[in-house]
Amino acid sequence: MNKRYVLGADIGGSHITAALIDLSNGVVAEGSKCKEQVNAGAGADDIIGCWSKAIDDVLSFAGSGIPAIGIAMPGPFDYPEGISLIRGVAKYESLYGMNIRTALKASLNFSGNVYFENDASCFALGEAWAGEGAGCSRIVAVTLGTGLGGTFLYNKHILHEGKGVPSGGYIYNLPYRNGIAEDYISSRWLLNEYHRRTGTRLPDVKSIGDLAEKQDATALALFMEMGNALGEVLTPWLEDFEAECLVIGGNIRKAHPYFLPALQACLQQHKINTTIHVSSRGEASALSGAAWLCKSLLVKNNAR
Repeated sequence: MNKRYVLGADIGGSHITAALIDLSNGVVAEGSKCKEQVNAGAGADDIIGCWSKAIDDVLSFAGSGIPAIGIAMPGPFDYPEGISLIRGVAKYESLYGMNIRTALKASLNFSGNVYFENDASCFALGEAWAGEGAGCSRIVAVTLGTGLGGTFLYNKHILHEGKGVPSGGYIYNLPYRNGIAEDYISSRWLLNEYHRRTGTRLPDVKSIGDLAEKQDATALALFMEMGNALGEVLTPWLEDFEAECLVIGGNIRKAHPYFLPALQACLQQHKINTTIHVSSRGEASALSGAAWLCKSLLVKNNAR
């Protein structure tokens, strides 16, 4: 392998996926992807060991010449310094305060650079580079899952402030109804609300999606309500940011036939012209976005 590739990794609550990413187009190199299950409640050595195994397998596949690693990491996390600040969320507690960059480089015996960024932001970067947002300058990307992730991009740069950008670039904590946006737009809300309305507790959102496919009235109503809520939360920000496109990711995106019409109707009602796209790349966008973190530095170095 040569320096046309970098390694991208996506760390979730129960797994890590790593792959080689082609720097010319953001595409995952065929045959390079490796996935490892991770016990997020394990000790630090075990977690770092699992992460290192997946990354090392990809490095071995490459053979040589991989100059940098980009990692999509859930927060809270000190991304520039590479230090985990995750605590109180029943995952990766043993890593609190640890310099993950130092630990991984030592475990891998890797001398190149290692970069970190928020997983939702990496998804957005990947979509802007090689997905539904390609060719757009002003992009808002949301991830619908256990929580509500959001990222504002201008020309593939993550924005944390500015016109049309909420504080920190976050949307999960925007005030909405009797709480915040994430209280009404998340798998947690869907599952709790289905239980409240029917008395039946379902194991996951896929179960609600399966019921919606069978025309279950409660399931259909919940998805419609969530789609409308997402539209109401996003409307002022899409307008002020002058967003060209909205890209939707996360596991709940798979239920888009049931919530997208309500989201579209809400935006149309408020005369928002932002186009809506549902990601078809899924985890590949997080991997591409993680690799994008390495791209600008490598281009700069190669130009010298």
